[in-house]
Amino acid sequence: MNYWFRLLGHRSFYELLANPVLLLGDMKKGILIISILLLVLAANAQVVLKTIVTEGPVIAGEPFVVQYVLENAEPEDDFFQPDFRQFRFVSGPNTYTGASFGADGPKRLKNITFTLVALKEGHYIVPGASVKLHGQVFKSEPAPLEVISRAAAVQKGILSEKPSLATDSYLQPGEDPYEKIRHNLFMKVMVDKKACVVGQPVTATFKLYSRLNSKSDIVKNPGFYGFAIQDMINLADNVSATETVNGKKFQVHTVRKVQLYPLQAGLFTIDPMEVQSRVEFSTSMVSKKSEQEIVEGVIPTEDELFSKPGFKVCETSMHTEPVAIKVNPLPEHGRPAEFSGATGKFTIAASLEKQELARNEEGDLVVTIEGKGNFPQLVAPVVSWPKAMEGFEPEVKDSLNKELSPLEGRRVFTFRFISNQAGTYTIPAINLSFFDPDSNRYKTTSTKPITVEITEAAARKLQAGAKKEPVLKKSVLLWIITGVAILAATLFVVIRRKNRKPVQAEPVKITPANKPQVTGLLQPASILQEAEGHSFYAALRTAIWQFSSQKFKLSGSSMNKRSLQEELQQANITYADQQELLRILDACEEGLFTGALETGNRKELLEETRHLLQKIADTPLPE
Repeated sequence: MNYWFRLLGHRSFYELLANPVLLLGDMKKGILIISILLLVLAANAQVVLKTIVTEGPVIAGEPFVVQYVLENAEPEDDFFQPDFRQFRFVSGPNTYTGASFGADGPKRLKNITFTLVALKEGHYIVPGASVKLHGQVFKSEPAPLEVISRAAAVQKGILSEKPSLATDSYLQPGEDPYEKIRHNLFMKVMVDKKACVVGQPVTATFKLYSRLNSKSDIVKNPGFYGFAIQDMINLADNVSATETVNGKKFQVHTVRKVQLYPLQAGLFTIDPMEVQSRVEFSTSMVSKKSEQEIVEGVIPTEDELFSKPGFKVCETSMHTEPVAIKVNPLPEHGRPAEFSGATGKFTIAASLEKQELARNEEGDLVVTIEGKGNFPQLVAPVVSWPKAMEGFEPEVKDSLNKELSPLEGRRVFTFRFISNQAGTYTIPAINLSFFDPDSNRYKTTSTKPITVEITEAAARKLQAGAKKEPVLKKSVLLWIITGVAILAATLFVVIRRKNRKPVQAEPVKITPANKPQVTGLLQPASILQEAEGHSFYAALRTAIWQFSSQKFKLSGSSMNKRSLQEELQQANITYADQQELLRILDACEEGLFTGALETGNRKELLEETRHLLQKIADTPLPE
């Protein structure tokens, strides 16, 4: 068009539009230009209606989009929807407006879309649409459509053999979202066995299966009453995989995996894990990858609770089913006298850091238990120290592979000892008795006897002014206190005999048979105060439940906080003490499951527990 204007002596059509004086300067040229302008505007204003269908064959049963594009549209036009009776109607009309810019100048566009589904494979004709503008009707041409089966699409390479999860996040008009959630979002708990013996681990795995866009919040972790716990996988590990269920592929998240070591015989229940989920569905055909997020204890924001345009948010709750575990007692026949509950397969070895020590010099006896089994329940082996030696509580260090069930690795006990008499001493063999579930027999393994030489040499150096070790000071102080106590006791007996008067004999006090021995129950936790990991909290929690079992005869599924609180109430334990014991149990579970408590709190927590359990133990039960 600009070519004709240049022939008329002007540089361009747009210059004339910008400068009307040029246009009026030459009337003849002006008439000719106006004629050409009208022709151009008429050509540019021509209304065009096109039918556009998704390129390539579509899959039977899958949605596809039909577009009717109207060029040079007017706001007052009337659009007539075609008849889609041979297809299933999903949504539409959805109208979008815009403009395009080409060599002929700008064009106003209107795009009217419909989402349809072809139910069977074959060749179809998508009907054209009509629009009425200024009394004139414009029609689009029909468009051909090929529909093929899913198998044919896979064969042609159009569709992957792996089904897309995104289509399940599309909510069709009239479709029940909660029914769709029920089939595409659920939880399972799996255990490797439902019957075992005391100390034999049960592995429990909690999984979330999803084909939807979801955000899930764990609102209640299961209670594992009657078990010592060792975590294998938790939420922070972010473990996921793909699994096929009923022919459909699911994204599967391992929420938690634990080893459960039974503390005593009985019927126990793994409580349900409870989860709340928010699922986002697309109400329009928007391609969006299905994603899942799992959190714990997070309150949803206001934006998460309300649906955005084009999406629908649904909330739902789900839980795993409770699982009953039957724990059989260990056999009485053949049980060694020194058996302390070790179950699995173990070896034991002992060594000295130094074979020769000076008198009053500290030594270290290192005892290593290696193998696989219930390491969280292993207590320190008994060491028979020679009379001239004094042994102390051991330090404990674990090196365990938590990914294996039962746990495999080693637990090292380091015993400090001291002797104030020179000589050659033999530490007798240290025994470890354990129950082997594979052979269903008790076995005993032992270390070799160890010889240690105590010399006089360093004792003279110490007397000459060398700095003594803290343990030496403690030992000397202990001897002084013991001597003073013996002297005081002797004086008391002598004075009493002189002033003795006949008195009536007092009845002998008999300790109730059901009174738990608190010190013995807390010994494993006391040993594990400085141990790495969560073993201290597991041992302390175990001790509390063992105490409750002995004191109140709790067992099996009754070993839970609710039953414990009921027993405490019936025993007339004050409400403050009831809450304190439950608080300690919560602290144990926090340290065991989250590791949030610091090591510095362990000693204080242990002493609080010791004081409270002793107080409850001394309280007689009502008749």
